Amino acid sequence: AFFESYQKKLSGNLYALLCERENNGTWKEFLDSIMIEFIGLEEELDSINYWRLRAKIGSLRYLSYFYFRSTILSCISIINNSGLID
Repeated sequence: AFFESYQKKLSGNLYALLCERENNGTWKEFLDSIMIEFIGLEEELDSINYWRLRAKIGSLRYLSYFYFRSTILSCISIINNSGLID
């Protein structure tokens, strides 16, 4: 139950991050908070999907808006379709 709830929360946070960037808000600080929280779950979520998401989320700061958006949507798809736990 915890991990299913966390998956929904993370998915929602990533969508909110996309909206924050679209509105020229404080998306970098929001991204940092998502990364800090996500890195803290490494031991509990040690799976291929965790590492894929960590790499994708970690790259967001450096991407143009087009790639930022597509990467966010890709992350949400990984979370919703295959989950964080293999």
